[in-house]
Amino acid sequence: MKKLLLLLFAFLGGCTGVPEGLTVVDGFSLERYLGTWHEIARLDNRFEKELEPVSAIYALAPDGSVKVMNKGYDTRKKEWKNKIG
Repeated sequence: MKKLLLLLFAFLGGCTGVPEGLTVVDGFSLERYLGTWHEIARLDNRFEKELEPVSAIYALAPDGSVKVMNKGYDTRKKEWKNKIG
């Protein structure tokens, strides 16, 4: 069990920071990013299969994090679906 925990912590420790070869965007404006974004092309995520049209709504949560709601119309079931993250 100790080996498993040690391995887990070692793995998670490698997940911090900016990966080599990437740079963080300077001057990013969260306010300009918030709102509704409509997809004009995509690689399907599991949630988005059979959905048309798909959009993502980005909003500021009370704790300061960004909340996203993806939604689209299920063409087979004839109903709107959404996923919040």
